[in-house]
Amino acid sequence: MIKKLIGGHRGSPKKAHENTIESFSAAISDGADFIEFDVRYSKDRKLIIHHDPALKGHILKEMNYDEIVKLSSSLGYRVPLLEEVISMCKWKIMLDIEIKEPETTEETVEKTLKYFKPEDFITTSFHDSVITKINSNFKGLKTGLLFDDSTKKDLRARIINLKPDFVLPDCGNFDFTVGNLIPSLPFETEAVYWNVNSVEDMRKTLGNDLTNGIISDFPDIAVKENLCFQR
Repeated sequence: MIKKLIGGHRGSPKKAHENTIESFSAAISDGADFIEFDVRYSKDRKLIIHHDPALKGHILKEMNYDEIVKLSSSLGYRVPLLEEVISMCKWKIMLDIEIKEPETTEETVEKTLKYFKPEDFITTSFHDSVITKINSNFKGLKTGLLFDDSTKKDLRARIINLKPDFVLPDCGNFDFTVGNLIPSLPFETEAVYWNVNSVEDMRKTLGNDLTNGIISDFPDIAVKENLCFQR
């Protein structure tokens, strides 16, 4: 069986606060093949790594980066900049960069290309416009379309139009995607599932021939489970 890729969901968030340098370092130590993280803008146009648009009720897009650092530090962690993360990860691990805000797309990709070869990272998003923008402006880069139950309307038509290298369904869409979508596409695309956190779900997804990888909050456990399928 071909080795499946294991991604750390926002790093290794059960060992350190998600989307932090410490969490990404833990995922590297866990043996993950790649880390997944989220990019958005601060008010002063800094590319920051944070999943939610707000922090303790404060909209991040309305705060300067120094203010965000001060607030997050008061909560026991520090929100990092994109350039810190990609500089730290260079030569150590591949990246899955989720674009939360389409307006960050070009700058995010341009900064990443200063540190990473195109084959060593993928840019993903729930926003079709992000994939369209990358396909138009950055030839040869890998893209991935994220979806879950709330965002899978007209999914097959969207995928055929966008031609992403990867589709990234929520683990809850496992049967739907593998059973109906992937084999019916007129071109090859790879499936990487996220929110794969129970051992049962790891075994179900990793054991399927149409799965190319998973993203988990427990990359250390996923790495061990993946090894079992290679024996």
